[in-house]
Amino acid sequence: MTTYAEAATDPFAAFAVGREPGAPVGTLVQILGTDLTDHRGLIELPALTVLFDDLGGLPFYHAAPETTSMQARLSMSMLHRLTVADRLDASAQLAMSGAGYGSTTVQITRGEDMVCVGTARNVRVGRPVTADVTGLTLPAPTASNTRPAVPPLDPSLPGTEVAARLIDATLPHGPLTELLGGRLVESRDDGAVVAEFTTAPWMANLMGSMHGGVIAAMLAQSCSFGAQRNVRADCGYQLIDFTCEFHRSPVVDGRHVRVEVTPVKLGRRLSIFDACMYDGDRLLGRATADARFDV
Repeated sequence: MTTYAEAATDPFAAFAVGREPGAPVGTLVQILGTDLTDHRGLIELPALTVLFDDLGGLPFYHAAPETTSMQARLSMSMLHRLTVADRLDASAQLAMSGAGYGSTTVQITRGEDMVCVGTARNVRVGRPVTADVTGLTLPAPTASNTRPAVPPLDPSLPGTEVAARLIDATLPHGPLTELLGGRLVESRDDGAVVAEFTTAPWMANLMGSMHGGVIAAMLAQSCSFGAQRNVRADCGYQLIDFTCEFHRSPVVDGRHVRVEVTPVKLGRRLSIFDACMYDGDRLLGRATADARFDV
């Protein structure tokens, strides 16, 4: 039986990211759906990372398309809560550019509402392209609604109990985490959590390593698990700021990577979490996320 993750073909199709016919190169759209919901049945910041990362690199790449480039760092800031019925329009502009580095600004809107803003730090790498990019285009995406969202969490459950039930599989991780081949595996007394993800070929970029947006989704979803672990009963949370840096790209050959999340500040209204992604002992990436707690 083919699993949800095995049915995915590439990061753009998996995250319903594409471009309308005739639209400028520096624009993309994303059609949200239930496939991108988390363990609470909600659309959260991790669902937007592929859109943000890919668009954040386009203006810099097209400034010198003879050399491959990638993102070294992403910084995202969100405000409004999104829904499974939303369509997102995104645009990017090259703010600064040098011979080897640049910085791109990204804006993501829902109708007239600005829902996410931020920057991508770009770097030229000159790596060979492993995929056939002849005539490569991004079609207009279709809503990702092949799997239902999970039921809302019982609001009376404290975060520690939700984390424990995710670990023992009495609560589902939700479609997005399943897509990423992920699961929460550890919840510690100090508030830290550990998540694991299984890499897959569909996660690759044009250079054959993991797409930065997929790495960011894994890091951000792990930070979301960190916030869930530390939230009080009858209290929700939302990731509102997220910054990640890419050190090395995971190989997408089915190996497992783990993300360790540590609370930096646990506050009544705002908590901050650090996350590190590892392949064995090798550090692949780091992230920091701010979670706003409902009061």
